[in-house]
Amino acid sequence: MTVSSKIAIHHVGGRWGNHPFPTPRRFAADFINVLYEADVDAIPAIHAIRRDDEGELIVMPHCLSDTDGEATLHIYLNPGLTSLRPLNPVFLRNEYINLFGVDFDDGGSRLLEKRAIPAHRLDTLLAQPGTACPPPDFLSLDVQGAEYEVLIGAQQSLERNVCGVIAEVIFAEGYVGQKRFQEIFDLLDQLGFVFVRFLSIGEISRLGAPIGFRGAGCQGFADALFLRRPGTFSLPAAQRSEQLTKLCFMAIVLGSIELAVECIQLLRDLPRAAMADGPDGRAYTRFVATVAAVYERSEKVFPPQFSRILPASRIADFAAGAPPEEWPQLFDGLLEFDDAYRQALERLQDPRDTEFEAFLRSAEFVEQADRVSFLRRHQSYQAARVIDRARGSS
Repeated sequence: MTVSSKIAIHHVGGRWGNHPFPTPRRFAADFINVLYEADVDAIPAIHAIRRDDEGELIVMPHCLSDTDGEATLHIYLNPGLTSLRPLNPVFLRNEYINLFGVDFDDGGSRLLEKRAIPAHRLDTLLAQPGTACPPPDFLSLDVQGAEYEVLIGAQQSLERNVCGVIAEVIFAEGYVGQKRFQEIFDLLDQLGFVFVRFLSIGEISRLGAPIGFRGAGCQGFADALFLRRPGTFSLPAAQRSEQLTKLCFMAIVLGSIELAVECIQLLRDLPRAAMADGPDGRAYTRFVATVAAVYERSEKVFPPQFSRILPASRIADFAAGAPPEEWPQLFDGLLEFDDAYRQALERLQDPRDTEFEAFLRSAEFVEQADRVSFLRRHQSYQAARVIDRARGSS
């Protein structure tokens, strides 16, 4: 059995040497970080910033877009604004973003240079003979208004391998002609991805107020997380198993536990991803194997479903606007849940960690364990309470 491949994180717009995927430190050796940067002047700094990385690093001095050919790179006084698109002159007028104690104001949007550079589709670049760069398992984008075009140029990779995407989206027209969040959402939805959440939302504020007289600004941009629908991989069984294992691991890292469970269910009928011991083994595959084993032997208890507990005879009463405190009297199906189910709900309210939660903590996924624990106890309590109220009113 061949050893499963590392997880390749491709980040486009790598000027600062970082990317938004939260790579767990104890799994760093299982990752390859591929950074693309169109401004070749920034490449030496990227290598300097990442020189102490535990994981493998590949820096690609390329500009990615939706076509192969020549493009124009707009370089601004604030290099973080550099883009293939010109800035909308009214986007940052009289506004600022405060970072590290500094107001990055609209003066930073002064254009310094228009530079002609070659541009490539990601799919074209990866298909070139002799390319040593692995295909992306995860793709993140911070290209200042050109995210949609990069995604168009990466459609083959998105359809085949990619498990997730983080795309910076700007809610206003920050750059002339840029695509907005909804268009990126629609494109990725068609390619088999589901929008999960905004990982971070950046605020833009008005200039003029001194420190001590500032409050909430205006939400102007965000990192949007999309994850692959597990059933949409069109790959041979062995490759599908590997990508589902990667997706399962990344979903847990990003807190999408239900999506990870869906991956586990699909992996049941596929060959197991390689989990060789020794220096070539992959920690993430062993982690997923343990999660799968814990899931399989754990008790499965689901909350009552609205569509099954509201009988046809009660629909009119519910639709008439009965207040929530009266709903248990209408949900006749709640009376069908027996004492064994009610006892299972009691067990789920135990404040001690379940085996799954304890394993997450042992792997340093503390926030994920806390969230799973809270929802387990909260939802089982609420389910028990609504059943008891239905029984009490019968």
